Amino acid sequence: MTDPRPGLVRGHRRRALVVGIVLALLLVGAGAGAVVVVTNRLAQPTVCEGSHYHTVHVSGPRDGRFSQTDLTRWTLVSAADATWRGRTHYAVELVGKERVCLSGGTFIGTWPPDTSWSKMHGTAAVIVDAPRATVEDITVHGYGDSIRLEQKAGHFVVRRVNLSFSRDDCIENDALLGGTVSQSLLDGCYNAFSARSFHNEPSGDQNVWTIRSSLVRLQPMPRTYKDEKPIPGTAGFFKWDKNGPRLVLEDNVFRADQKAGPVGLGLPPGKLKSCSGNTMVWLGKGPYPDHLPSCFKITRDKSVWDRAVASWHQANG
Repeated sequence: MTDPRPGLVRGHRRRALVVGIVLALLLVGAGAGAVVVVTNRLAQPTVCEGSHYHTVHVSGPRDGRFSQTDLTRWTLVSAADATWRGRTHYAVELVGKERVCLSGGTFIGTWPPDTSWSKMHGTAAVIVDAPRATVEDITVHGYGDSIRLEQKAGHFVVRRVNLSFSRDDCIENDALLGGTVSQSLLDGCYNAFSARSFHNEPSGDQNVWTIRSSLVRLQPMPRTYKDEKPIPGTAGFFKWDKNGPRLVLEDNVFRADQKAGPVGLGLPPGKLKSCSGNTMVWLGKGPYPDHLPSCFKITRDKSVWDRAVASWHQANG
């Protein structure tokens, strides 16, 4: 699994043009035969363009870290034609006092499948630590964390990203910040979304993390946290702190193939601010092993997920 899936390198060689497009995913519910239409409510121009941004272009094959750690003006890192391949623990690190945007880029981690969870836990394709940070149109395969949001990245935006074989968190927000993930394909996470503080971060109770018009699949990984069984195994969808942000979940499709380990397949207790139009594709044994609110429709029809993924790729080039 150290090699990308077919077409991964082509990934996002150019920015996906989805302005004004409505993404309609026709999902047939199990048993009832109902049709659910998932719409993209966020079709809008990119905020990462314009005269306010100083643009840094990065291109070609990369075999080391790209680090900008003292950004003092709005900065756009344009990396649509750049590919990081190898075992660089932190491929892109952007830190500053002003807005930063990473637009485009392909990241392929080549650690062996039997690499321990603890080692993968110390890797991340992209780290951003700047106000209103934006990460868009990137492809990541085979890292621990695909995207890591640090303390200054409040009001973050993550959109149109394609993340796979993420062996820790697909998106880590352990500073408990508010922000938005939209129009994204998380097609293989050990744990999907993390908001669990280990550094006495300020409470995120008043923050809101919105996840909208996205596809999220848990992938059983060959190594797990402390090698907990089952192996292969997953952690869960939402790894949350008691002081973590509130959640808004709208028009998403989730998929789980088996029971999860330390995190589980439910939602963080008391953290759901609003919720509508979500689908859970459950392919494991027996009934769904956790409680989901009425804003989720549970189906065993794998084609629901397959059609949703095909529609995402068609919409995003």
